[in-house]
Amino acid sequence: MDFDVVRKRTELEHCPPGQDGRDVALYGLADSLYHRFHRERKIDDLNEAITMHRAALELRPIENDARSLSLNNLAVCLSYRYENQRVISDLEEAVMLGRAALELRPPGHAERSASLYGLACYLKRRFTEKAAVCDLEEAIELHRAALELRPPGYPRRDSSLRQLTLCLADRYDRQGEVNDLEEAIKFGRAELELCLPGHAKRGASLHTLACFLRKRYVKQAAIHDLEEAIELHRAALELRPPGLPDRTSTLCELALCLSSRYDKLGLVDDLEEAIKFGRAALELCLPGHANRGESLHNLACNIRKRFMKQAAIRDLEEAIELYHTALELCSSGQADRPSMLHELAFCLSSRYDKLGVVGDLEEAIVLGRATLELHPLGHPNRGVSLHNLACDLRKSFAHTAVIRDLEESIGLLRSALELRPIRHPDRASTLRQLALCLSHRHDKQSLVDDLEEAVTLGRAALELCSPGHPDRGVVLYNLACDTWKKFQKQTNIHVLQGTNFHHQAASVDRPTSRADVATSLFDLSQYLWDQFQKQGTMTDLDNAICLATYALELRSPLDDVSIGAWVQKLAQGASLGDPVILGQVVDNLCALAIYYRTRFQTQRTTVDLNEAITLYRYILQFRPAGHPNRALSLHDLAECLADRFRQQPTTVDLDDAIALQQEGPATTRTRRS
Repeated sequence: MDFDVVRKRTELEHCPPGQDGRDVALYGLADSLYHRFHRERKIDDLNEAITMHRAALELRPIENDARSLSLNNLAVCLSYRYENQRVISDLEEAVMLGRAALELRPPGHAERSASLYGLACYLKRRFTEKAAVCDLEEAIELHRAALELRPPGYPRRDSSLRQLTLCLADRYDRQGEVNDLEEAIKFGRAELELCLPGHAKRGASLHTLACFLRKRYVKQAAIHDLEEAIELHRAALELRPPGLPDRTSTLCELALCLSSRYDKLGLVDDLEEAIKFGRAALELCLPGHANRGESLHNLACNIRKRFMKQAAIRDLEEAIELYHTALELCSSGQADRPSMLHELAFCLSSRYDKLGVVGDLEEAIVLGRATLELHPLGHPNRGVSLHNLACDLRKSFAHTAVIRDLEESIGLLRSALELRPIRHPDRASTLRQLALCLSHRHDKQSLVDDLEEAVTLGRAALELCSPGHPDRGVVLYNLACDTWKKFQKQTNIHVLQGTNFHHQAASVDRPTSRADVATSLFDLSQYLWDQFQKQGTMTDLDNAICLATYALELRSPLDDVSIGAWVQKLAQGASLGDPVILGQVVDNLCALAIYYRTRFQTQRTTVDLNEAITLYRYILQFRPAGHPNRALSLHDLAECLADRFRQQPTTVDLDDAIALQQEGPATTRTRRS
């Protein structure tokens, strides 16, 4: 190539100014210098090529057939210089020259597709620089026009497909139109079909299509898109061995996909592999690398997820260190900064929970405030920022007892709740935290309204945490404690002398176990039942049902998704269970069945009768043949079924009631004999 440059210089020397053919000699030397630049990357060659092209262009007026070629190639050289030096005037001139070249290549011109393609690329680069969507729109239209001139079999069709897919993906990122993403995937598949194994661009095609599929997964949550993206990235990685500059991006994207699949399916192997690839990507992003901050952030996220799964403190320590380093590389205006602040605050708060270092909590609060400032009104993540900062302030109150922290926490949680309406997936957690804060303020200031609201919010949270929900246990426990506090204040404690209510009150004020709270609530439900029997106030019966229901669920293990399943397991293994616990469960079931049956008899609500029938069936499982109370249970269930038959005549209920009544006397005779 050096010989070619020397030869072209010699040719130019033999064509002095004014001699025919000088424009050709200038153009030839420019072309040789451009190709040497591509090989050796010496900017002086590119600068000289630009100078030669300018000189040739001056010698090629509009009527010169070669003028469009000079315009086109000068634009190409300026575009490359822009990529090297980021001087925007070079890019602006490339766009201007590209338009001029296109005007000289009307429809039917052999090189029109090249001019369409080149101008589209320059406009895409200018969009990247200035974010003017009109440039992106025009680039897409030009690429479509170029693609029409490059039918299947055309040697540069794959390039047009690739650039069009990238433009469509950019427009999707900006405007969120799913049709753009769908079309980008379609063209990406078409490009990949043209880049067969062995093609120089196959790795890039695999990588790009995989990225688009991951974006569609983020939008539509179709797991098959994520699965395909992972396979494509694995194939791309094989074509990008250590030493290739594009290996880093594929490692990062593959780690993101595996992390997303872990979030979806919970497979720990995916998370471990995501961490492995994240570390490999970080090793390639040395200090000063443009993507080092992103690699630090992504690796920190995955290590944080592993801590949440395995609770290994070393993971939390490493995640915090990575987040700190990533933040140092993230300027105040970068898009990732809010998420880094948020996640680092979460990690520091978690380490405070684990180790109790107050400095961690204080830093978490500072970072939480900074995150909230970056999430103003209308920002989609404002709700989570309000919620998390409130939680950390509540922890601070628990440590320091400074009431202003609790007051601020309550205010933040109220704001978060407004941003989490009914059916919002995180509404239950905000309800629970707000109830907890109000309960704490009641303990501090004895405001009855706070306790009332805490109970109301706790009930709302419990309704959103159906059986099997991971937070149901803690929500129920907190609600039970607040409910006990409420009735403890409302009930005339002096009438309870001779019972263990005072002892149970202490156990709930200073909770030691779910069983203590369950026993307290059940005892209080019985007191309210007695009050109902004396005074006939329905509120007492309603509250007795509520408390006994909470007590029954508090007695069940956290891993049982339904009372029915737990009762069945307990009854089947009754001979191996603790007699005291079994007795408490049966007493709870019996009392609750009586409460529901009584409310049905008072209000004639079928739902109450159905609940009573279900509970009596549970009780029968603990009273097999030969049990002294089986006949009574058979009779009670038969009566309830008969009541339901009278209200909603069904042959099954009547037949069952008759069979149960017939079994009752037989059971009694057998026991007497």
